[in-house]
Amino acid sequence: MQYRELIEKHLDSLWSAAMRFTKNRQDAEDLVQETCMKAFENLGSLRSEGKAKAWLFKILANTFINKYRKGQTAPEHVDIEPELLEPIFFKTGQYIDPEKDLFLNIMDEEIKIAIDSLPIEFRMAVVLVDIEELSYREVEDILRISSGTLSSRLYRGRRLLRDSLYEYAKKKGFLKEKRR
Repeated sequence: MQYRELIEKHLDSLWSAAMRFTKNRQDAEDLVQETCMKAFENLGSLRSEGKAKAWLFKILANTFINKYRKGQTAPEHVDIEPELLEPIFFKTGQYIDPEKDLFLNIMDEEIKIAIDSLPIEFRMAVVLVDIEELSYREVEDILRISSGTLSSRLYRGRRLLRDSLYEYAKKKGFLKEKRR
């Protein structure tokens, strides 16, 4: 698989996860750009095309943890050839906005707010497993945590989401009123 195809195939997922992690459009753009650059530089370490999504998310998560969680608000400036990234964000004659296209069509604002309000450890686990549909083993490897820690973070994150979205679920008809 060519680098460009690899990135295009997973760009929407990378972008939406970056938005969930950083909660800031500019930081998400920087995070995705740095992830793409690191992927390009380390393409030789990708052993299997079937593991490309997990490999890219490992780069994304490690970059986020190393740069953003430690209080750095912007990555170091790195010169990159504009023609390398332009085809990724420019399709069919117009620039795409993956976050807008994906999340505005899939999630209501209340759900996005609930996910964004989760503590980062829980948010990363929930986003990678429940939204990006990576396997538990892949997420354990990406986040460098044990299966017990991942299970605990998912349980607690999902419980927080359940509690914060209870009224939303009732309003949307996902929950039936209990009969007395």
